[in-house]
Amino acid sequence: MLATGNLTLNHLLAHRAETDGDRIGLIWESADGRWAEMSYGDLAERAGRLAGGLREHGVGAGDHVVLHMTNRLEFVVGLFAISHLGAIATPTIASYAVDELHYVLDHAEVKVVICDPDRRGTATEAAALCSATPPVVVGTDELESWLTAQPPPAADVAASDTAVLMYSSGTTARPKGVVLSQQALVLSGEMNAQHQRLRPEDRSLCVLPLFHINALTISLLNTMATGSVLVVTEVFDAARYWSQVRTYGITVGSLVANPIRQLMQLPERAPDARHSLRMMIFGMALSDTEISEFERRYDVPLINIWGMTENGTIGTRCPPYLPRNPTSVGLPMPGIDLGIFDAEDRELGPNIPGEARYVGSPRLDGYYRNDEITRATNRDGRFCTGDTMSVDELGYFSFLDRSKDVIKVKAENVASAEVERVLATHPAVADAAVVGAPDAWRDERIVAFLQPVPGLSIDAEEVREHCLRHLARFKVPHEIHVVDEFPRTSIGKIRKNELRDKARGNT
Repeated sequence: MLATGNLTLNHLLAHRAETDGDRIGLIWESADGRWAEMSYGDLAERAGRLAGGLREHGVGAGDHVVLHMTNRLEFVVGLFAISHLGAIATPTIASYAVDELHYVLDHAEVKVVICDPDRRGTATEAAALCSATPPVVVGTDELESWLTAQPPPAADVAASDTAVLMYSSGTTARPKGVVLSQQALVLSGEMNAQHQRLRPEDRSLCVLPLFHINALTISLLNTMATGSVLVVTEVFDAARYWSQVRTYGITVGSLVANPIRQLMQLPERAPDARHSLRMMIFGMALSDTEISEFERRYDVPLINIWGMTENGTIGTRCPPYLPRNPTSVGLPMPGIDLGIFDAEDRELGPNIPGEARYVGSPRLDGYYRNDEITRATNRDGRFCTGDTMSVDELGYFSFLDRSKDVIKVKAENVASAEVERVLATHPAVADAAVVGAPDAWRDERIVAFLQPVPGLSIDAEEVREHCLRHLARFKVPHEIHVVDEFPRTSIGKIRKNELRDKARGNT
């Protein structure tokens, strides 16, 4: 039996409504400065009534419902409404292009899409392309009409039932559907709450997107587990961040590298360290200098973490009170046995780089409709992360690189194969290869190398416009280079290591 037993999201919300029903649980601030708040009791009531509306539109246990929106209260209501029915929430990246969203709708055989008004056009167009029955599309501005007078009884949901299907970029041309159970989400929320030492009087600030596992488990579900308050902003705005921290009395923040760098570019002011923050959770690499300068200027410790969609963010954490190495991603979380292995499946000793593989929970149940990849990522019962790490003599892990061919752009995963697939559909492109290069602003920039069709020329701006029609903006190459031919191996594979050297200016 795991630490959270057989509890589900339905138990979590019912408990909050019963014990803290009148307490404010959520505060939302829009991009233009409007705000709204919701008590735990109101959240439970609205989630139940929305579940009634979803059921009237054909949603039942095991069905997929897409949440396609920026950070909004409706995302949280929708998540728990879907769970109420025993259905499966499928969050999607808000900036998806039509083709990307259509793939998810088709692959998951989605019944309903809940989107914000700005994404209604994309969702409607994507739904119309579905090969089976198109999903119903409803805007958040229409949801009031979907609320039934009374909520239906909650479904008999087991901890082992699927709670969310999250699409994660990887080495394939299309994102993989990561299947996470009710137990995985509740356990992740509880363990994150314990790591952050959250108390009911704490207030967490969520500026990262809820459609990613980071914000979902490190910000939302841990506050639900403790009955504390979550302040959710529609977007991250560096110029407003510290004002939001002070206005709402925030005690715990969570960021990734790029927003931290944006905060460091603000003009330094005397009140920078005057706030109530006691901890800033962060993911992704920062330099020693960046870490020490941020902590000096803002007088708050940066607590580094490592996790992934497949493990519900429960991987490693820098301990808040034990010896802390800020440049390390810390020690394994309770219940996680993490080791470093070579290609021959031998566990490696201290300070030798290899692939991080782990046993423990939470952990994905598998990749949706992809048994082949599910099997390939499991070796002797361990999940193969595809991340290259090392571990020192004290057991502190350091993240070194991704062995998967994934580019990290402002905390977003971009599969090079997905970008290459789109580039190859341009009529002037005979072949394409995409690599990442270090970038102080974006974390990594996307560098595309294109081989033209004989007799045709490639216009870089025209290619970018082509990509924008099929990809989210953050996936569009930042640099485009035309090559006569690619360096290749003896079996014809492109030597991407040579292209990476060129992209980084090493040749």
